[in-house]
Amino acid sequence: MNLLPASRVRTGVWPWLLLLGGVLALTGLALWLAARPPQEGSPAVTFARDMRLHHTQAVDLSMRILERPVSAPVRLLAQDIAVTQGAQTGQMGGWLDIWKLPFAGREAPMAGMDRSAMGMASDTDVLSLGTLPAAQAEVKYLQLMLQHHRGGVLMAKSGLNSGVPQVQTLARAIAVSQTAEIALIARMLRERGAPVPAGLPAAGGGMDMDH
Repeated sequence: MNLLPASRVRTGVWPWLLLLGGVLALTGLALWLAARPPQEGSPAVTFARDMRLHHTQAVDLSMRILERPVSAPVRLLAQDIAVTQGAQTGQMGGWLDIWKLPFAGREAPMAGMDRSAMGMASDTDVLSLGTLPAAQAEVKYLQLMLQHHRGGVLMAKSGLNSGVPQVQTLARAIAVSQTAEIALIARMLRERGAPVPAGLPAAGGGMDMDH
């Protein structure tokens, strides 16, 4: 048998062992980073908290209009928003539980943000859905939800930049679905001869998302 000298075996094996060790170390680091939950103050945590609050109002608006005798298309839209955004609110709350973080940090969600620029309805507008005549409340709901969705699409950008895959996936889904519903709601308003809000008061002023 023509065996290789032991020195040559050692010389040939060690580089491969070192390379394998390096690969395993990098793999372990990647797995540790992937498993390490987002920390307090990170974009992912801020997104989950802020979007939960934003979604909660959309569900509230939708549940209020479902108590009124509105048309079938508006009822279907409100039901879809209530179910979809309610489920997403639960999903984001689940993340915070898994990350062992509270639903609110030192500051309340959306603290310091211009809520009207994010499409949030005022308390007066929210209450009007229960006091206006049904046909007017239907139009009011559509107008409020159009602005609300515009704000939701803007807020989704922070989730897309979070660096956390599951957060990015949800943020992308929110942006896509709400952009599509913006076009639908604008069409429903036009069908009713009602004005389509031009844009958000500040941050969204230049966004044409209803075409």
